[in-house]
Amino acid sequence: MVCVASERTIGRTVVPASTVPVWPLIALMVMAELGQIFGYHIRHIEEEPSHQLQQDLMDFIDLVPFEDVQRLMQYYYHYDVEVESAFDYVSTEDYTQIRLDIVNLGEVRSFRRYLDSIGFSVEKVWTELNKRFDADDIFAEPDESVRMLNLTTRGLNGLVDDILALLPQDEIILLFFDKLETSNDFSFFFEQIGSGEFENVLNTLQSSQQLRILLWRLQRHGFDIPGWIQLVQKYFSFSSF
Repeated sequence: MVCVASERTIGRTVVPASTVPVWPLIALMVMAELGQIFGYHIRHIEEEPSHQLQQDLMDFIDLVPFEDVQRLMQYYYHYDVEVESAFDYVSTEDYTQIRLDIVNLGEVRSFRRYLDSIGFSVEKVWTELNKRFDADDIFAEPDESVRMLNLTTRGLNGLVDDILALLPQDEIILLFFDKLETSNDFSFFFEQIGSGEFENVLNTLQSSQQLRILLWRLQRHGFDIPGWIQLVQKYFSFSSF
């Protein structure tokens, strides 16, 4: 899974399992999708806000039941061969090199610079996620509470589906609309990711042939990142609103 960050042994070499910070970007794309789904009118902010967007984003992160997610991932790792293989692949030099290649792509760097310019720091969001999630627990032997989950596992895509099922969907969407109404920072940010400039930057990123090749290499090991983004978008498009 993309949020696995641990250290595993490969032969005699210990390789840090660095990860691509994909989930913050997935969350960003879902926010943009929500606006299209509900056709919500964003109030225009004349001046740049007071840079409190980070706290707004933390309010969303605080809705994630991280303990339940960790237990679910631990179960999948120990009882699903595809997930075990994928998680172990994260510890390889090949994965680490692909991650570095993605991070260093000009299109990715431009995309992240744009996000920074509108107040969305991928690094800060990723840091906050890691504070709330101890990936090392995934690899520990499951205790009785984990074994009692007794789930039918369905590989990495099934894991993503099951993680989505744990999220408080209605609370997330209610908070989303509340932030649009009450937070100038969030409204300004959301206005920017609905702009033509953001669309151009995103289209450039998605059109990168090098990025497609690197994502394809990850997909061969089960990491279907474009597919996961579609799963998240589909999940929120069938909300109760």
